Amino acid sequence: MIFRDGDILHTRDGFIFYTFGYLISVFNEYFPEYLFYSKDLKKHLFAVPLKLVEEVYTPCSALTSLLRKQDRDWLEEKIVKLIKLLSRRTSIPLEFFGVHGSICLGMHGEKSDMDVAVYGSSNYRSVIQALKQLEKEGTIELSKSSLVEIIKCNVGWFENSRFVINAIRLGEEIKCKKEAVRLHGEALIKCRVVDDSESMFRPSIYKVESCKVIEGSEKARKVEKVVSMVGLYRSIAKRGDWIIVKGMLEEILEEEQFRIVIGSGLEDEYMGLIPT
Repeated sequence: MIFRDGDILHTRDGFIFYTFGYLISVFNEYFPEYLFYSKDLKKHLFAVPLKLVEEVYTPCSALTSLLRKQDRDWLEEKIVKLIKLLSRRTSIPLEFFGVHGSICLGMHGEKSDMDVAVYGSSNYRSVIQALKQLEKEGTIELSKSSLVEIIKCNVGWFENSRFVINAIRLGEEIKCKKEAVRLHGEALIKCRVVDDSESMFRPSIYKVESCKVIEGSEKARKVEKVVSMVGLYRSIAKRGDWIIVKGMLEEILEEEQFRIVIGSGLEDEYMGLIPT
């Protein structure tokens, strides 16, 4: 069974797993069955046993349930209205949209965000363009509270409620395979983005070239990909941009390739744009 970013696992023990939220140290002491030790990465990772999964909440099924619901509350009604608007403007069928976060779980309140999922890279790009046009028309307001939000254009307000739009890979966009990895420690590099087609997902992937090592192993000159597990760095760099990256240098042994991973657990990992 393959779970995607955005899927929420509800276990028999009452835990809700959605990317982060629990301390590994606590689970190591009281619920070790939820942890897996990776010899390659040399650390414990959360790995929920399938036999303990009670229910799986997916964004697409959550939207289907909302569309069928007769007595939607005002926030549920508003997120459905927003998604239908985006669907009409982009000609993307509703089946490629979803609802996640607190609304998906029915745990939302008056100040909750409207978390919208869009399946597929091309669909997500179309939705972002639609949001820009809707702002020009005065239908929505995009957030300008930070440079990251200005660049990404995926956060804003619709009828006085805050929304966040994120992308989820389609089934055919998921590439799963076992990899033997060797760690080469922390590295800080400067590089140029040559492919940002998977930058909107989590993990976000940037293909890079022309790497210059600032700190760490000289092997970092061979880095071909920057992989971010941190949602903040989705869609912040475009093809042709120069970026500075600090993270864990990993070598994929079978392919003899190198990548830098942000979100490995090291302190002060980051990614930033270099002005040109």
